[in-house]
Amino acid sequence: MREPLVGLVLLVVGALGVVRLARAGGPYRLGPWPGLSRRGAYLLLACAAVLAGLDTGLGAPQRALPDLVLLAGLSSVPLILASLIVQSPGAAAAACGAYLLPRSLLSLLDGAFDPPPLLLVPTLAFELAAWLRAVDLRALATAWPGRPRPWRRRDRRPRTVTPGRATLAGACFGLVLPLVERPFALLLGADPAGWPLDQTLAAAGLAGVLCAGLCAVAGAWRSRAIT
Repeated sequence: MREPLVGLVLLVVGALGVVRLARAGGPYRLGPWPGLSRRGAYLLLACAAVLAGLDTGLGAPQRALPDLVLLAGLSSVPLILASLIVQSPGAAAAACGAYLLPRSLLSLLDGAFDPPPLLLVPTLAFELAAWLRAVDLRALATAWPGRPRPWRRRDRRPRTVTPGRATLAGACFGLVLPLVERPFALLLGADPAGWPLDQTLAAAGLAGVLCAGLCAVAGAWRSRAIT
């Protein structure tokens, strides 16, 4: 009973913070990347509180279906909100890390708390899908020692998360989370009967569709709000 209550409090406090800061408007960024204004930092902490409330309320996943689908769908909401409102690469990963770090330390200090789910790996996939450009891949290809570095004009267009990119990022998040969570759960001693491979793959597909839909709705909402 204690954990769902704590989760509800975190969820309410975080959601109120996100709504208030989003309505107040920016600036959320300050200076060169990854600089944040005070308002932007508070917004990421509010998204981390929402993520903490959702994860605490759900509890540790016990089986592939439907636990991983619910975990992926709900976890994608604060991540896409952080990216769309702050409009800065790394915003979702920062919100995720702000939750995972104290939560991981708590599970290490107190064995009564289960380790948090492996949200960071799918969040990194989310970030790459949301922000990566073709020019970034070309720059990476020339970063190896001994490779020629041809001069290229720097792309100075502002990076933004479009509705299409939001949809792609959500799909990547939903697909990756079940695939990394299954071996982690088995490593922690979960019953293999609750984690068959076919159900895990089905959960990945369903989670990908669900997260893509949620992020598409959020991206369209943000696009209309800006225009």
